This record gives sequence, structure tokens and C-alpha cells, in this order.
Amino acid sequence: MSSDLFFIGIDGGGTKCRARLEDVDGNVLGEGVSGPANIMRDSDLAKASIVDAINIAISNAGNANTFEQISLSQCVVGAGLAGANIESAKQQFEQWQHPFHSLHVLSDLHAACVGAHNGNPGAAIIIGTGSSGTMWQGESFQDVGGHGFPIGDKASGAWLGLKAVQHTLLCLDELEEKDELAAEVCNALQSSCTQEIVAKCAEFNTHHYAALVERMLPLLYTKQNKVTALFEEGAVYIERMAKRLLADHNHCLAMIGGLSNVYSAYFSESIKARLVPCKATPQQGAIYHAKAAFNHKEGEK
Repeated sequence: MSSDLFFIGIDGGGTKCRARLEDVDGNVLGEGVSGPANIMRDSDLAKASIVDAINIAISNAGNANTFEQISLSQCVVGAGLAGANIESAKQQFEQWQHPFHSLHVLSDLHAACVGAHNGNPGAAIIIGTGSSGTMWQGESFQDVGGHGFPIGDKASGAWLGLKAVQHTLLCLDELEEKDELAAEVCNALQSSCTQEIVAKCAEFNTHHYAALVERMLPLLYTKQNKVTALFEEGAVYIERMAKRLLADHNHCLAMIGGLSNVYSAYFSESIKARLVPCKATPQQGAIYHAKAAFNHKEGEK
């Protein structure tokens, strides 16, 4: 493998895009973070976020002359992206005339699962802005959920935020009793007028709704009734997902994402017994995929 090449692992979700830069020997050189990278929702934004994150990773690689000379054309990119589980979105994205040496796309869920188990068989659930689960069996993935917001992604940050806004509107219409959750949402949206809230939410994307979870978590810890009920409803769904993934296998389960620790606390003892910490990051899982695809292509020459 040419020492002139570098490997980039991308973890692109509905809120953030993270990049990891490695040399051919697997030494991490730099990392970068940029904006959303969901190719189903906004392919152009995802492309911009990927390039931004990679450029930041390169700039963070250090001041040595070698690092300063890294160009995008030297980068073999493995991109684990939200929305890439939808084949039509993936195929359209792969038509991108990208500036890299090569680009190898898989879903953010699959990259996370491969990284979590270091390429070995195992299950993973991502629960952050969105929600989805998969089982990697060594040759293929078995997916559960991941159908996208608002028709899917139950229990996710986006789902929780949407439920909070819906509850707030009911409170403002005096169809439910006003409470701390409604007050927090009104503060976050800087309005207690239903028309203004509806107008603001018309421009919302998944990460806007997910941002409301930051205001919900303190209310969860103080056991505010509506917030507790929402998280309990989400936890039931995540438990069902975990049981479905683990039903026919003896593999372990890794939980990934900003809400993973919150929901793990709700698991039954049988599911908790099969939880394992992630062995590597989604970015490393994407690099694992990129190296396998790159070596396979090289072997065909």
C-alpha cells in the first residue's frame, strides 16, 4: 500500500459529521468535526460537511511539513452516513464527483457496528438524533428501525423533541395542564405563542428537535411526569429492538450515541448482561470498511 495515501473515517449523523485521519499504518494524525451529514435529508449539505470535517482533521494533523502537504486526492475515505441505508439515496450520493482518491460509502449504523466489535460479529443500536439497530454476522447486516424521522426513529432525540413540542402546543391551547416541560420548550423557542412556534417548527430539521433534549434531561432526572413518560415509552421501543437483534444469536450488544447511557439504564437484566463497551469508534469502523474495499479493488487489478 502506498505510503502517500491516508485513510479517513467519517461518522456522519443528523447533527454532526466527525472525521478521523490515519496514515497507512493506522496511526491517528488528526480529527475534525463539522455539521450534519444525512444524505437522505440534504445531500449537498452532507457533502459540504464531509469536506469541512476532513479539512479540519488535516489542519489538526500538526505543523510538520509532511502533514501540511496532505491533499484530498491522497485520502481514501470510508463514509458512514445517516441515510445511506436507503439504497436510492446511497446510489445518488455515490455519483458525487468527489475530490478524494476514493470514496467508500456505508450507513452510519453499519460503520458504528463494525467499529464497536472491531469487525467481529455483534449487534449495535445507535440512539442519538435518530435511532436504529443492526446485527453484523460477519458477511451481512440485519437491520431494525432506522426508517427516518418523522415516520421512524422512535425514542431518538428528534422524536423526543417533536413530542415535547406537541405537548407544549396542547398546553398552550389549554388542552393539557401547563408544566415544566412546556415552559422549557417555550424558553428554548423564545415564544409562548402557538402560531410563532408552528412557524418556527416549519423550518426545523431533525437536529433542531434533538437540540431540545438538552432541556429535557434535567427534568428527567427530577422525575417530571411528562418527560419521564416519554423516556419510558422510548425505552420500551429500544428494549424491543435489542431483543429482536439478539433473539437468534449469542452475540453481544453495543450501545452508541448521545442517549445510549440514558436508555441502557432502563434495560431488563437479560439485555444488560449482554452489553459490551465499544472497542472502536464509528470512524474507525468506516476506515475498516474503506481498507477492506480498497484492498479488494487493488487485488482485482
